[in-house]
Amino acid sequence: MPDQNDLFQKQVQAGLRIAEAMNATQDRATLLREMLAAIVDTLGYKAASLRMLDPEKGLLELAAAYGLSDEYLKKGGVDLAHSPMDQQAFAGQIVAIRDLQAEPNLQYPQAAEREGLRAVLVVPLRLGQRTVGALRVYTDRPHDFSVEEKAFLAGIANLAARSIANAELYHAFRAIAREVNSTLEVKQVLRKLLVNLIGELNVKGAAVRLLGPRGRRLHLAAAEGLSQTYLDKGEIRIADSPIDRRVLDEKAPVVLYDVASEPGFQYPEAAQREGIRSALAVPLRLHDTIVGVLRVYSAQPHRFTSEEIALVEAVADLGAIALDNARLHETLREKYEAAREDWAGWYRYLSFS
Repeated sequence: MPDQNDLFQKQVQAGLRIAEAMNATQDRATLLREMLAAIVDTLGYKAASLRMLDPEKGLLELAAAYGLSDEYLKKGGVDLAHSPMDQQAFAGQIVAIRDLQAEPNLQYPQAAEREGLRAVLVVPLRLGQRTVGALRVYTDRPHDFSVEEKAFLAGIANLAARSIANAELYHAFRAIAREVNSTLEVKQVLRKLLVNLIGELNVKGAAVRLLGPRGRRLHLAAAEGLSQTYLDKGEIRIADSPIDRRVLDEKAPVVLYDVASEPGFQYPEAAQREGIRSALAVPLRLHDTIVGVLRVYSAQPHRFTSEEIALVEAVADLGAIALDNARLHETLREKYEAAREDWAGWYRYLSFS
């Protein structure tokens, strides 16, 4: 480990290396590994890992690692409910353990000993007010992490969280756009939108409802991840759904952290039976006209980030455009068929005249 005199210089070098990696790639796996490599190699730690929370399962899934053996990485999953130091990190604390061999509540203590891990610093990855993962930095001997080390690694963790979010949203939008452009069938377009959106946000389900001709009801156009029982719970009348009315009137997203306590959420009992805890509703906008609402549902309490909301809005806009393209395609096809029939009629008339 560098002494206090050159720690700042080492941190600057690591920061510059990380900045270069961020500018060089949009690939998430490559970016994260380069960030960890910069931390370990430049600052003299033994290893580092980065895990992201799967909120639906409560598991910390490995996103990247550097300096750790395959055997150690395969030791088992990290369940947030059974990892006290990660629980503290997700409560917003930076957790420093000077000697892992003296830590009574460590998961997989034998594996850590075999790997030669002696001290660890666990830093939360935060997006806004939400913790989305944890950065772990390991040493091969007992170590007291300094205030400067903690501050630097906290900054790197937040930078990593933002970089991950940006890279994921960039690739997610590109993938969804490619899927949508592959077909003009309305049902296929909407289904692909929802399937990809659910996968990218790791949520329970999603649905698209389109405004009826009189603008009084929202009619189901597509849904994924939701039971037929929930979908058949009842019609959505704008006058009876304050949430949808807000989306349509304000032409802006509405976030519901807890649908059970939200007075404007229609059919709360059905949502509870379905296992829905949080929801995000955004308008489907075509030029300056709102044509429907896209809803995303989470089975866990979920504070949608500004990046996630932006992605859902962009996908909703894609859906509206795709619907319009499909309508235009159908109109052109009908006109073509009519013209062909007219041409055939004239041909027959001229042939027999």
